[in-house]
Amino acid sequence: MKEFDIIIVGAGAAGLRAAIAAVRKNLRVAVISKVHPLRSQSVLASGGINAVQDIRNEENGKNAQDRDSMQAYLQDILNCGCGFSDIAAAETLVRRTPSVIKDLERWGCLLNMESDGRFALRRMGVSSFPRTHFAEDKTGLALMHTLYEQCVRLRQNKPDLLRFFDEWLVLKLLVLNATAYGVIALDIINGKIELLAAKSVIWASGGSGRIYGRSSNAMISSGWGLAVPYYAGVPLKDMEFVQFHPTQLLGSHVLISEAARSEGGVLLNRKGERFLALYDDTKDAMELSQHDGISRNIRREILAGRAVDSSCVHLDLREIGAKKIRDRLPGIRELCKTYAGLDPLRYPIPVTPGQHYMIGGIDTNEKAETAIRGFYAAGECANAGIHGASRMGGNALPEALVFGEIAAENAAGYIQARRIKSPGNEFYKNAFEEEKKRIGKLFKTGGQASVSDIRNKLQRNMDEKAGIYRDGMGLVEAAKTIRELQNVYHSDLKVSSEEHRLNYGLIDAIELQGSLDIAEVIVQAALKRNESVGVHFRNDFPNFGGHPRHSILSLSKGKIRIRYIAVGKKAVSGIKGLWSRL
Repeated sequence: MKEFDIIIVGAGAAGLRAAIAAVRKNLRVAVISKVHPLRSQSVLASGGINAVQDIRNEENGKNAQDRDSMQAYLQDILNCGCGFSDIAAAETLVRRTPSVIKDLERWGCLLNMESDGRFALRRMGVSSFPRTHFAEDKTGLALMHTLYEQCVRLRQNKPDLLRFFDEWLVLKLLVLNATAYGVIALDIINGKIELLAAKSVIWASGGSGRIYGRSSNAMISSGWGLAVPYYAGVPLKDMEFVQFHPTQLLGSHVLISEAARSEGGVLLNRKGERFLALYDDTKDAMELSQHDGISRNIRREILAGRAVDSSCVHLDLREIGAKKIRDRLPGIRELCKTYAGLDPLRYPIPVTPGQHYMIGGIDTNEKAETAIRGFYAAGECANAGIHGASRMGGNALPEALVFGEIAAENAAGYIQARRIKSPGNEFYKNAFEEEKKRIGKLFKTGGQASVSDIRNKLQRNMDEKAGIYRDGMGLVEAAKTIRELQNVYHSDLKVSSEEHRLNYGLIDAIELQGSLDIAEVIVQAALKRNESVGVHFRNDFPNFGGHPRHSILSLSKGKIRIRYIAVGKKAVSGIKGLWSRL
């Protein structure tokens, strides 16, 4: 058994930021990740990082309403969230974003700068002002290299305090009496299962997009990261809110970042019309409207027969100009050349909507706390209530950085304030043996159904019946299909190899259970919400019911339990006057 003060599960932006903060508190930290940190989903985040800098002295002559402010940023979040955002969490994000940019600047992150030395800013969708800091269209890559460099530096300076477990899969969260005590994990390379004990656990496992087939997420985003705490009794929140991105490359679903539309790209149907002007929910902001509205309207164009080749619409960047594309969107140009064989300097890009971001996740508050003592969550796997029913572009990375740091600060406070007693060797031994037995059974299933076949059926089911448009009958059918696939999984699964070392067939089989179970949670939550709001659109209930409330989902005796709580409307400290305290 290995022992640490804090175990961090996940090595994306939230996980690495938590590790930096925890090591600075002189705590022994383990970071467990299914892949190397520089292969995490966060590397693919391209749009940028929202933050409001103090511009009072830089904008002389402008009225207050004509320049950006924390008040404006907060109001944009609340407007985009359709009244479902918890104000305390949203305010916490807004208050702490300036320090995020200062940290990144101090650490040498190569964000774009203007000729006068100020940060270059772009305006993302729904934002009332340009406030998105960026590194071309590769912000996530620049950010993750910067964070990992800081971790390497800390590991060199404090070698006893920070340890990485790359290519390890967490199998179980250890919880006793509503208190977290560590995890059980599988070393993928040598096939050994080990127990890692800790005084506190921070969960930063990322999203679950690959429950869907049409998704911009990496294949590692299987849903297993949410399933493990869910199995341990951790409640999930607002799982019906799944965000779809309007511009993914036709066929491959490689993300064509919102940065392309922010810089001036336009969406066209086969007639060459900017069709967003035809719809009430996108006619004002056009390409900078909310993701969900644009995604729905692209689907409407396709269904109405106005699509290009009956399958997509065009994203046209040619009016942006070659210089700006080369300077600010080189990644998009490279992706188009590689995956579509076209140069956006000369040709429009064929795009379709697809799953992009999980708004729902582990139920947390503005302190990254959960219902389990000593257990914290941050990043896409968590739901503090910031995004409400729809996420603003440019808010994913600052959320991960802000709440990764908050999770580490509060985990450190929890450890220092409490005399944490070990649950005893018997607890650890029983949990370990039980998990070894569970994994061992997968080698002896003797079934005929392949993991890929079950997964493909699940993804098609979610795309067709729990996607951009939903209705009660389709969701009931989706739930039925998921139950059938769960039965096949438990009775007829085939794991082709009994090799323990580097057995990715086994890894896929383990994660598939999480994909099925989290898909069921999404469908059941969507079925119970009989209204349309934000990213959740029901054809049979096209209007909003008028009562914002969060859905809380938990596992009880093998069944999904759903209850509802009020949206938090109480602010932490009031956003006005914050500049004087920064």
